Amino acid sequence: MLRNAIGMGDAHTGIGDVTRRLRIRRAYTDKPSWHWKETRFQRMELGLGMRMNPHVVIVGESGSGKSNACKIMVREMASKGARVAILDPHNEYLGIAESIGAEVYDAAYNGINIFELDGVSEKERANELTNMFKRIFRLGEVQGYELYRCIMFTYTRMGNLGRVPNIHDLLYTMNIFKKHAGTAETRILDGLSRRLSLIDTGAFSRSTEMERVMSGNSIFLLSGLHTNESQSVYIEGFLRKVYSRMLSSERKEGERLYIVIDEAEKLGQKSVAGRIAAEGRKYGIGIVAMAQRAKSVESEIRTNASLFISFYQREPEELNYLANLIAGGNELNRFAEVKKAIRSLGRGSAVVMDSAERNPFIARFDKSVGEKACISYEIIKLSRHGRPLAEIREEIGKTGLRRIEVDRKLDEMVKNDTISRYDVECWSRYDGPWYISMRRNSAEHDVCVEVIRRHLEHIGIKCSVYNSSYGPDLIAVSDGKRIAVEYETGMKRIESTQEMITKRGVLYAHVLVIVNNGKVDEYSSIKGATIISISGFLNESSAQNLIQGDATALRP
Repeated sequence: MLRNAIGMGDAHTGIGDVTRRLRIRRAYTDKPSWHWKETRFQRMELGLGMRMNPHVVIVGESGSGKSNACKIMVREMASKGARVAILDPHNEYLGIAESIGAEVYDAAYNGINIFELDGVSEKERANELTNMFKRIFRLGEVQGYELYRCIMFTYTRMGNLGRVPNIHDLLYTMNIFKKHAGTAETRILDGLSRRLSLIDTGAFSRSTEMERVMSGNSIFLLSGLHTNESQSVYIEGFLRKVYSRMLSSERKEGERLYIVIDEAEKLGQKSVAGRIAAEGRKYGIGIVAMAQRAKSVESEIRTNASLFISFYQREPEELNYLANLIAGGNELNRFAEVKKAIRSLGRGSAVVMDSAERNPFIARFDKSVGEKACISYEIIKLSRHGRPLAEIREEIGKTGLRRIEVDRKLDEMVKNDTISRYDVECWSRYDGPWYISMRRNSAEHDVCVEVIRRHLEHIGIKCSVYNSSYGPDLIAVSDGKRIAVEYETGMKRIESTQEMITKRGVLYAHVLVIVNNGKVDEYSSIKGATIISISGFLNESSAQNLIQGDATALRP
């Protein structure tokens, strides 16, 4: 990845200044020893494709300058024509998204279905998933065996239904197993269910189109996954998809994709990242791994990294490990000099071990400047639960972007499937294009749920949105009574809707079913609920009549 480009050059090129180099001091009277020699007018430059391996490891304590250095390197990579995919746990790289032309993906919406086979057999994938869950959730052998059985049964059950399973299907399988299990097995299954329920989100139900991701620059925001386990599973799932496509592709000379993994310690040891590090060079794939501790990084990445960058470190055991790794021994006090240098580094400076250089050097990285708000992410945030075009134009317009540019950006994001669009046509105040970034179901369903929520509040009715398989789309509350409110697109079987309404009727004072305009007649046979079209519900007079009619509990 990095060529031997340390030397004299234009002050405006490169990614940092080389300030000191480790040199051997020879004297007539004293014993030769290693020492740091100051240098001037030398720049650390980034050249692509010139090393034995393209992988980079960046380590150091929090606040020492790791992220800044990585941003500088990513910008340089992108400017030289390389592609980058950044896995970002804390949204730190949003500021450079526009400058590198990166698509921004919210991991909570742009998911990774870890159960997709990607060219391997069901048994192979089940074994891989079991080992991954054992490592991330620290499961024992008995738990691992029970989990493998559940995964295999889930593949069989979903295969009979003609679709790929997801994590929700696996949890359902565990509930089936518990009905026929003994006391000991039930405890094991309960423990597994509690752990795996942490990742039972939309992020693991449907997959982002990886071909598009690997053909351009991208930033995956992981902050929407609120646990370390969820983020670890997502990163592992992403890397597995990269690995499977890597093996099925041919190497294209001169092209390179770099996967930036911030907080690489989340993966632990024996992850798929190690296989990519060992084999990725042949396919033009490199890994840039960042972590606070070097020993927490997958050993295969450390072994195959041609560039090792260490920022400030003070923890004694880690400090000794880093100094020994970078110094490569203690002949003539080399280890002691490197250790002293790492311990005394200032913010933004690092000791660098470069495979193209015989000896380590100290570099002070440039400061990442020119970062600005990412319009794509701002739109994603605004439209999480559905927003009309007028509101998005108004909010994004505050950043200085013109209306025509906002519309162009929205069209681009819809085309790339980063967000979804649905046109509301109900002869009401809510008509027009709506955009949603975090769909749980279809764009129509989730946008209409948001429209219903707004309208209930407009007419003075308190409500909460649930929109999940465990509860109604909305729960309206009035006079101390709870009313289940459902929106139906008409895609579900009437029998399934009737069964759902019967269950809701046991728990709620009333059930109100709001239906797509063209599907109302199909729901006329439904019992136990008030049925109304979306247009009828949103009409002011109709809504008031409805409140005063059968659904009296809705009256504010």
